[in-house]
Amino acid sequence: MISITLNEQSLPASTRAQLDASLAVVRAREKFELWISTEAGPMMCMLRNGESAWLMYLNEPGDSGFSSRGEVARAGVTTYTLANGQVDEYPLSWCVSLPSCLQAIEEFWVSAGGLPSRISWNRD
Repeated sequence: MISITLNEQSLPASTRAQLDASLAVVRAREKFELWISTEAGPMMCMLRNGESAWLMYLNEPGDSGFSSRGEVARAGVTTYTLANGQVDEYPLSWCVSLPSCLQAIEEFWVSAGGLPSRISWNRD
């Protein structure tokens, strides 16, 4: 089973129709912390602030995991507000497009926790 939480609130994701409806909710939000996880351990986090979006993939809790990389030469930083109110800052070069992030969420769901291949990842 795969679960999705958006700002610490569960979204349905048992069927493809539920996933599509949950992703429609996600698309409508400008700022959020999203987690998609499997019972087996793999999980992925997506942070969004407007057009900036970032992904982290973990094989299991406590794993250093992978984080997304976008345009390496992109200068500057952006901030993300976590579900608990904490504000974190990340380089814009780590950001990927919103459509790419959502496709990665779908790929994670379809593969039941596999590392999405459409994203350029950095082993952290």
